[in-house]
Amino acid sequence: MNHLSQETSPYLLQHKDNPVHWFAWGEEAWETARRENKMVLVSIGYSACHWCHVMEHEVFEDFECAEFMNMHFVCIKVDREERPDVDGWFMDAVHLMGSQGGWPLNVFTLSDGRPVYGGTYFPKQRWMELLENLHHVMKQDAGRATEYAEQLQSALRELNAGSKNQSRLSLADDVHTWMEKWSTYWDLERGGNRKAPKFPMPNNWELLLHYGLYYKNKKSIEHVKLTLDQMAMGGIYDQLDGGFARYSVDAEWKVPHFEKMLYDNAQLVALYAQAYRAFGDELYVQVVDDTLEFIESEWKSSNGLYYAALDADSDGVEGKYYVWTEAEFDELLGEDSALLKKYFGVGNHGYWEHDVSVLCLKKKDEVWCREQNIEPAVWSEKLKLSTELLSAHRLKRAKPALDDKCIASWNAMLLKAFAEASKMKGRHSLVQRATDLAESLMKHLMLPNGLLAHAITKGRVTRVTLLEDQVFFIDGLLSLYEVTGAEKWLKLAAKTMEQVDIFFAHNETCFYQNRSTEVEDVCGVKFEINDNVIPAGNSVACRCLLKLSRYLEEKKFGNRALDMLQQVSGSIDFAPGFSNWLLALLECHTDSVEVVFTGSNAMENVHVFQELFQPFVLSVASTSDSELPLFRGRRANESAIYVCKNQSCKLPVYRVEDIRI
Repeated sequence: MNHLSQETSPYLLQHKDNPVHWFAWGEEAWETARRENKMVLVSIGYSACHWCHVMEHEVFEDFECAEFMNMHFVCIKVDREERPDVDGWFMDAVHLMGSQGGWPLNVFTLSDGRPVYGGTYFPKQRWMELLENLHHVMKQDAGRATEYAEQLQSALRELNAGSKNQSRLSLADDVHTWMEKWSTYWDLERGGNRKAPKFPMPNNWELLLHYGLYYKNKKSIEHVKLTLDQMAMGGIYDQLDGGFARYSVDAEWKVPHFEKMLYDNAQLVALYAQAYRAFGDELYVQVVDDTLEFIESEWKSSNGLYYAALDADSDGVEGKYYVWTEAEFDELLGEDSALLKKYFGVGNHGYWEHDVSVLCLKKKDEVWCREQNIEPAVWSEKLKLSTELLSAHRLKRAKPALDDKCIASWNAMLLKAFAEASKMKGRHSLVQRATDLAESLMKHLMLPNGLLAHAITKGRVTRVTLLEDQVFFIDGLLSLYEVTGAEKWLKLAAKTMEQVDIFFAHNETCFYQNRSTEVEDVCGVKFEINDNVIPAGNSVACRCLLKLSRYLEEKKFGNRALDMLQQVSGSIDFAPGFSNWLLALLECHTDSVEVVFTGSNAMENVHVFQELFQPFVLSVASTSDSELPLFRGRRANESAIYVCKNQSCKLPVYRVEDIRI
């Protein structure tokens, strides 16, 4: 028995029976390392990680490996989703060593936490050679190892000190230049960028959507539509039950790495909801509805929050739960099998390996029906009955393992997704789900200092406080305010931002650090500015500050956002890596438009208005008197609509169809 049996993280519990004497991250492990003067292995992964499972089986369950590790190293196992701050620090270390990084992430440090060597997956033979070499170096030349560790630690501190680049605040012309440069990397046949593997990058495409529609840039509009279409028809999307896998291993969105993560699906729901409001494509409605149904059925916990992920593997085989043979289709679907195999690509365009296929589509349903000479209503009913049969059969298979952590930031992304989806015509009932989720976050994760704890698992709260949790919560609250008109959510967003200033601000930069200033740890703090699959905490904070400044007319929020934009603009070199910052820049340099709804019909009118996507436009509504600046001097007993542009308001109109922006 090692030290992990009392942990709640599914990933750590997966390793509780390893012969390796694992510690969880904490002072006990580091005190042991100092006392015994041993190197430390920090091994980082997550429960849905396929190659983490492979390395556990090949290495960490092996008694020869474990014996050497236990004798010469103190071994720490970290769930990257439970401690993204630890993962980020050591991932930077591995990048500075010249490696690409990934998971499992294995980093060797001195007893004080300074990294010496790191990498990702190692098979047994290479692992044993590495252990022996490191042990030999520490016995024979510890001084040289210590010198290298100090150099690396200094580089880490410099890398994460916060950008010192000062630049003029970029203007719209700069955004056009960055977007044009990015377009040379686009895959014009399959969407996304020209590369494999292909990752969903929701914030990148949110930028394309806003930019394309605001500037009427046909190339951007066409590319974001192509990307969303191809993803929705690809194998990366679960064609039976909804939900997106983390990425596709190929360049065609065809064969996924089958794990499903809440953060991907929440962000993609919000994106597809915006795209439906912009383009009216019924495929996007189906994606939103089915993905939300998947999230509700698979990840809703009894405390009202949502779980983190589903594994890629079942019965130890990647993707086994999701793939199909032709024989299975023939047995289940009978005379309809040939047509459904053609539709889903079983044995054809969906073929993967070992006689199994991933379900994916070649054409949208309207094109398919026309080519097959089938009435759309007839096909819709046939498809519904067939997918119900397939889904029922799939439920008899061993399901992928569930990661039952409820992570604050990921739930906050879902809060925003519910709010965005509620703007779609006929989906206003989703506002209640958004409200319930906001209440659950406050009930189960809000700490006495007004910050959210990072996660809760099996009733135990992970009390580390991270920037990402606070700013995504603020972002979700602002979206909730927009669709409810309930000022308590706006006030809570402003109050939380003020707590962010207290606990995450730094004297030497206008950026916020990734971890609360109250926390001391072996790994240092970071000032994250690069947007990735999940946007950087600082870019999310910047956009929230801009919205708060518009809603509340508070200069301190707007000034902080402008300072952040000025400092980051000197670092922007490639649009996809700064997509959320570019959205913030556009929000600054496009017309500032707020549409204000008052009177007894305010909520009804604002819901109708929000059904049409309007880039960079804020809408607010109140059925009663309000002290907020945008409602000042406006009577609650008058159902009027005010369009305000650049701090100047037009005469009111009284019908949504009369709004002119």
